Amino acid sequence: MRIKNFLLTPLALAVSLASFSSFAEEVKTNNGDPDKVISLTVEGYKGYAQELPTSGSKSDAEWLDVPQSVSVVTDTEMKDRGAVKLVDALDGVAGVNNTLGEGSRDQFVIRGFDAIRDIYRDGLRDDGNLQSYRSLANVEQVEIVKGPAGALYGRGSAGGIINLVTKRANGDEFTRLSTSYGSNDKLKGSIDTSAKLTDTINGRLNVEVRRANSFVDHVESDDYFIAPTFQFQPSDDHTVNLDIEIMHQNLVPYRGVPSKDGKPVDVPRSTFFGSKNDFQESDSIRVAIDDELQFGPDITWNNRVAFTRVTLEQQGTRQTTAAVTGANTVAQTVNDFGYDPRTTVTLQSELKWDVGNQQILFGADYNQIDIDLNLRSQALPAKSIDNPIADNVTSPGFPAFRENTTKTVGLYIQDIITLGDWSFSGNIRQDHMELDQKIISTGLESTNNDDKTSYRIGAAYRLTDNMSAYTTFAKSWQLPYGGSFINPTLAEFYSTKLKEVGIKAYLLDDALMLNAAVFQIDQEQPQTDTNGFIVNKSQERHRGLELEARGQLTKQLSATASYTYLDAEDRDTGKKPNDVSDQLISLGTTYQLNDVWRFGGSVKYVGDRYAGNNEAVDLGDYTTVNAMASYQTGKHRVQFNAYNIFDEKYYLGSTDGTSGINSIGYGSPAEFMVSYSYEL
Repeated sequence: MRIKNFLLTPLALAVSLASFSSFAEEVKTNNGDPDKVISLTVEGYKGYAQELPTSGSKSDAEWLDVPQSVSVVTDTEMKDRGAVKLVDALDGVAGVNNTLGEGSRDQFVIRGFDAIRDIYRDGLRDDGNLQSYRSLANVEQVEIVKGPAGALYGRGSAGGIINLVTKRANGDEFTRLSTSYGSNDKLKGSIDTSAKLTDTINGRLNVEVRRANSFVDHVESDDYFIAPTFQFQPSDDHTVNLDIEIMHQNLVPYRGVPSKDGKPVDVPRSTFFGSKNDFQESDSIRVAIDDELQFGPDITWNNRVAFTRVTLEQQGTRQTTAAVTGANTVAQTVNDFGYDPRTTVTLQSELKWDVGNQQILFGADYNQIDIDLNLRSQALPAKSIDNPIADNVTSPGFPAFRENTTKTVGLYIQDIITLGDWSFSGNIRQDHMELDQKIISTGLESTNNDDKTSYRIGAAYRLTDNMSAYTTFAKSWQLPYGGSFINPTLAEFYSTKLKEVGIKAYLLDDALMLNAAVFQIDQEQPQTDTNGFIVNKSQERHRGLELEARGQLTKQLSATASYTYLDAEDRDTGKKPNDVSDQLISLGTTYQLNDVWRFGGSVKYVGDRYAGNNEAVDLGDYTTVNAMASYQTGKHRVQFNAYNIFDEKYYLGSTDGTSGINSIGYGSPAEFMVSYSYEL
């Protein structure tokens, strides 16, 4: 199924969303029937809209007054989708698309920029597990801030950030059991139990076990996740949350297929170009403490600390960037790398102060990442692209290769001033960033450090009590390779600037969120000589339009709709960057027929993309259609999810601009999942 010739223009979609808004208002006011006015919670069932997402301002400022696009995926929406991985949760969010990520990790593109290092947990940088698939078992909701957000979050975030909000031990008493089975022997079991342990201590425990094969030969995974969470309340004005997450993951990486003559090679989706003994095994532990003190009704002091330790080993067969030969073979290497270990420490202190018509935020944070990297690579015999045979390969071993330390110290302030219908926001942040590197084999040491200033200036105007228009200007800084290592020819930090105007609205008693934004993002990537002097600058400009609606239209009908138009180009060549689509369209609905039956479906269109730099490989466009039905009786719930029901053959994406031409991953064929849950 394709809609390639259906090019939905920004104007057409704007008109349709306006009609959508008018219809929603009509539903609200028709005959003055109060039964058609819904709230965020209907019989304990949370909807698709979130009244107060905090990631855009790190404060209690209303969503309408935050001068930047912020999308929210609630737990209800994730459950309806049968979401198991983070990629499932973000499917269909305006401006966000997933890509291959070497078949071993979460990796997203936000507004055309890679966001592998832009994932946060409760406002703290969470790159300890960037080489893994994160679990959703302990995630309450996901908030996505679009555009550079360095003024609040520090280095990174050219296209935006993804903030995972942790489930809290709030004293509710329940135990929820669930299990699911799906295509390719996908099995999942989970427990979510919560209790009030004493008058001042609450506890909650989430456990998840997952095991799966794949539509790709030899690719499988096996992992578990344990997350105890405690909440201590020494007094009415003092709350401490302690979060612990333990994860073990064992999988076979999938690095896709090579390309020939500007097209991915035409092989069955099940084709595996790797080796039989490829693997990735990782163990991680994350401990976080959030201490909140309330000084009267107007002052809140938050202190947070998080520590992550990851050990990882991966043996992966991959195609090189060399073109397929005339003999129809592709060059390969086997790469062994590992973290032994990788540790991350983050400290953060924030003081929020409401002063009359002002909300002031003072913040300071410290982040340190230490990486002991083991690495070795060796060449393999060329492999046929017509009949690749998976075999065992000899491991080159995991010798110590490099030690890296990245430290960032940041000071920041935000002031939101409300004057009548106007709300003005100002953010400024100063960061000192220092990178140290040692090559083990040679003893060569190098350092890269600098001081950078990020800012955001914005204004929002209330057109009505439930609608606002906003504009914002922002600048952020990014470290080459996310600061994971130092390259002498990329010794200068990248800079990214944002210009954005938009409209936000709540309808139907805050049950429906609407957001429209027009933006321009300019990024400069300086290139240096070995002495650190700038010799050239690569420049990208991404211009686009995003339209999004999330929420409930009636008491029974929930819906999400989004449209993204993106004109992204390398300003030197005029070409699209790697794996960036010109259009993204998504529509999903869920209908609660009665007390027992719930039905839903969704359609997603991803426009034309290219793998590699200079539009080297055409990936085309694709459309997928999903469906859902659930039946609930008493405390029992059975849900059926079907994915890509028309079995569209498509390419999910490629790993990156350089190696992407020979690392192109197929998307999943038609699949299903049946889930059963029970609440004690």
